[in-house]
Amino acid sequence: MKKITFLSFFKFKLALPLLALFAIIHSLWSSTLIIIINNKIAGTSLPFLSDYDWIIYIFFIITSFFFTYFFKGYMIKVTLNFGKEMMLKIINKLRISDYESYLRLGEARVRTAMNDIGFLESLPEVFIAFLNAVIMILVTVGYMFWLYPQGALLIVALIIILCFVFLYRNKIIEKNMDKERDLDDSFMRNYNDFLHGFNKIKMSTKRSDSMFFDHITKNRNEAINLSIKSELAALGNNLTGEYSFYFLIGIILFVMPVVFGVDQGVIAGFMVAILFLIGPIGNIINLMKTLIGYKIAFSRLNEFNEITTGNFDYQDLQATPNQLGDFKKLSINNLSYQYVDEKESVIFELQPINLEIQKGEVIFIYGGNGSGKSTFINLLSGLYIPKSGEMLFNDVLITNNNRSDYRDMLSCIFSDNYLFTENYDNFDLLPSNEQLNELLKEMALDKIIKQDITENKIFQNLSSGQKKRLALIYSVLEDKDIFIFDEWAAEQDPDFRKYFYKNIIPDLKSKGKTVIAITHDDAYYKSCDRLIKFNYGKMLEENTIASSSF
Repeated sequence: MKKITFLSFFKFKLALPLLALFAIIHSLWSSTLIIIINNKIAGTSLPFLSDYDWIIYIFFIITSFFFTYFFKGYMIKVTLNFGKEMMLKIINKLRISDYESYLRLGEARVRTAMNDIGFLESLPEVFIAFLNAVIMILVTVGYMFWLYPQGALLIVALIIILCFVFLYRNKIIEKNMDKERDLDDSFMRNYNDFLHGFNKIKMSTKRSDSMFFDHITKNRNEAINLSIKSELAALGNNLTGEYSFYFLIGIILFVMPVVFGVDQGVIAGFMVAILFLIGPIGNIINLMKTLIGYKIAFSRLNEFNEITTGNFDYQDLQATPNQLGDFKKLSINNLSYQYVDEKESVIFELQPINLEIQKGEVIFIYGGNGSGKSTFINLLSGLYIPKSGEMLFNDVLITNNNRSDYRDMLSCIFSDNYLFTENYDNFDLLPSNEQLNELLKEMALDKIIKQDITENKIFQNLSSGQKKRLALIYSVLEDKDIFIFDEWAAEQDPDFRKYFYKNIIPDLKSKGKTVIAITHDDAYYKSCDRLIKFNYGKMLEENTIASSSF
């Protein structure tokens, strides 16, 4: 995705040209009314159809009514489609980016990016208001030059000075708003911790107080203080603009007659023009804080894009079907991985691994915390991209072009397994599915779960162990060639733990499935064909169970 700019947000369905055209026509219509009203007040006839100025006035009103209705209707369509298009682009880009990019972003950054998109949904309407105000100012200033050029130059000079004052003050507002967005990112992380770790919060008063007072409350206090500073600066801008008009009116009433010696007709024309300018200039001043917010939102979204750009591991959605074929063997050659900090310093390294996995094998992996087990599983599952080395599926090298095909050959249950609320896999979860019924009985869930026949899904108000068993059912229904289990049995009672090792794994093996499981249940190590140990980032040993005693 290219860098997001103001223009890129309007490059669909000719939105920008049409919006600009509508704004110009609407602005010219409004500006023409100045001439009609001012001429009528001054008793000056129009240069054409002077006897029918009332007809012209009515014509403009009626035309404006229908034009405004069409214009506002188009604005509704553009605004609603605008947010939808950008949100889908962001989600789709994140969807096809690699897993590591998502981890670098974090849930908080993704949520705030969605908030930025929501904020930018008002951009079309604000753009029209801003463009409309600019055109009306230009037309009105042009009218003043037509009335009396010297006086118009004086007014324009004062307006330019006022603009420079606003630009200087807006830099302060932008700085405060940018800091506030950083605080919003931190708050979202605290908020996610609060929601996802609520049970842990309830278990410690110290932890609860620290989160609320030292982080959430402190964060919000700092954010509110910055927001107050920004609002006060914006209020200063608004008042400066508002009272500057009194200053301009004073110049027209008291200075221009003395310095330039103009007559009352010119003074009246300038007064009408200045009173008309109050609206559009006031609109621009009021919009400045919003425009600064857009600038910051663009910057944040471009940072989002920078992290994910070029890190795609998902081939074209219209690509040909999986060409890897049925699984026979998986070869891992000098596979390594490194975790680095913000300074690009290596904080953990998984040493080069050489391993060959055959069809129908059962492999158990064990090791201490931080030994590299989960890192290896993330590499094996295709979520991580190795820093060096290679993986070959049936002698076919796994690359960005076929990595999603490779992942489609695997069924994984991770230690932090999450059950989706919807049936995205389109499983047959109806009572008529005999395989499902057998699996529910096998997992002792047939008396517990409730099936939604209308929506073809299962209600999931289950314990953590029951959720893992339901996840195993879904995994079996996927019927993939390779099954990866990350400490699946850790949350099961002794009976189900034994059933997993003595029944489920042998049954998968009998069907020619390959099973790779992280486990610390040493009492069941005899249930595997090979046992692999990790320690401090190294695969230290590989035991053949047939020749081992436990």
